[in-house]
Amino acid sequence: MRKLVIIIVVLLAPWLLQANVNGMLSIDGMKKEKRVALVIGNNNYKSLSPLKNPINDAKALKKILEKRGFEVMYESNIKKSNMRKVVKEFSEKLKNSGVGLFFFAGHGVQVDGRNYLIASDSTFANDDADAIEYEAVALNYVLKKMKRAKNRLNIVILDACRNNPFGNRGSSGGLASVSNARGMFIAYATEAGGVTKDGRSGSNGIFTKYLVKNMQVEGLSIEEVFKRVRRDVHRATNGEQSPGVYNQILGDFYFTLPKNLRAAFQLSIETKPKSANVEIVNIGKKYSQNMKLKRGVYNIKVSKSGYVSKEGDIDLQNNLSIRIVLDEATRIVTVPKNDLGKWNKKIFRGKRSYSKVKGGKVVKDNYTKLLWQKSDDGKKRSWKDALSYCRTLSLGGFKDWKLPSFNELYYLADRSKFKPAIDKKFFKTKNSSYWTATEYKNDLSRAWHVFFDDGGDFYNRKTNKVYVRCVRASK
Repeated sequence: MRKLVIIIVVLLAPWLLQANVNGMLSIDGMKKEKRVALVIGNNNYKSLSPLKNPINDAKALKKILEKRGFEVMYESNIKKSNMRKVVKEFSEKLKNSGVGLFFFAGHGVQVDGRNYLIASDSTFANDDADAIEYEAVALNYVLKKMKRAKNRLNIVILDACRNNPFGNRGSSGGLASVSNARGMFIAYATEAGGVTKDGRSGSNGIFTKYLVKNMQVEGLSIEEVFKRVRRDVHRATNGEQSPGVYNQILGDFYFTLPKNLRAAFQLSIETKPKSANVEIVNIGKKYSQNMKLKRGVYNIKVSKSGYVSKEGDIDLQNNLSIRIVLDEATRIVTVPKNDLGKWNKKIFRGKRSYSKVKGGKVVKDNYTKLLWQKSDDGKKRSWKDALSYCRTLSLGGFKDWKLPSFNELYYLADRSKFKPAIDKKFFKTKNSSYWTATEYKNDLSRAWHVFFDDGGDFYNRKTNKVYVRCVRASK
């Protein structure tokens, strides 16, 4: 098993000539500045298990960086005696240059809170964590060398396989977080403690695959590149791997420079109902059909009386057409949440009350007045099929069933009990997740679901199959 972490560190120097008030060069200045990279990939190890992807990943990064104007120093299966030497030579090249980038793919480990990159010939006993200081290169050594070069901007990317070669003695399965992160951009290929497999021989790791893809998109800032990488990796791994980002940089950086930042793109938004109001919140403009906007991220809010409003970000880099469907509002409890994050316990102090109706096949929530399907049919469905199933359901003499909104289903789960969160005196359920009709606002290919065992929630790909529980408003 591989535990994969990517750390990007961007250091901005405010003293640069041609820099603007944010410590950043103009686009014209970036076109002229020197870019230098050191790329290392280690597959074969003397004391640790061999890996399949690192050299492939290093070669892929070398190729894409060269096409983006970097002078690339490249090493593979490098020995410990050469690693510090090569890093020192790299730091010398960084002097009087603009951008530096260090990429390492291979084994890495954390010992006593410090991160180390392991050379191909590093040797140590399984219980000797102390030997790491002599047998590997500390990440801090690389960072210090790059900082002392005093070039405009530095990026460090670590693609480190993180099995634990020392048992439990002083080491951890994951690289430690970078402290003093002011002025840095840190991106992780998976969240802390996440695990991913070493890929197939002859292929690239999944993170590198999408990193290379998005680095080639014209005019994407480093933040936008990794936002897309996170989305792509999350989708490709079915949510099992979700890269994280910590951003403290002030200016901009582009792997592929934009040709024209002033370019405008057409935005087309179709709403259902058609009379819904569309507002671009972050620029304070009312939307007009097919309006043109500069490239960038826009916060869109769609609302109409009698419907549940939707709000979310779109990343406008080309002409874009989207469709937004509003759910009809019902008498529900509004759950105050931060982007559907933490649950506010104060809303659920009262005792819940249910009653069986229509021969016991339907359950009424006596507070919200919603009618619920007592038992699902035991089948998992995609989100689209779940919507269709509820629309065509005939139960208890009713034919106007629907897939519940997030708030409706979220309220049904009583988190004060922890497990099970659903009252099994009235409902027959699986200890699994159930679809809601609420789409994930940052990625409309996903929708929210609620776990009936503990009341938790998460967003899932709409093509995945999840259980379904339908609802309707009582008369």
